[in-house]
Amino acid sequence: MMAHSTITKKGQTTIPGEIRDALRIKAGDRLHYQLEGDHVTIRVHPGTRSLKGALASRKGANLSFSQIRDAAAAEGERKRE
Repeated sequence: MMAHSTITKKGQTTIPGEIRDALRIKAGDRLHYQLEGDHVTIRVHPGTRSLKGALASRKGANLSFSQIRDAAAAEGERKRE
């Protein structure tokens, strides 16, 4: 899939809708930019989705920062196994 966008004077761009839809990019997702020679690869930050998945079973619960951190660490450990 190929799509185009324009850079504003402030250096901002909009990720085309078809790309956002295909990658399920939502407001608040973090992106990684990697310069590779004469082009850039953009990836959704892996922590963005893994944290959402780690906490999905506790949706609606009031979680402290340490509980969120522990859940994210546990999810990371599961993925490394």
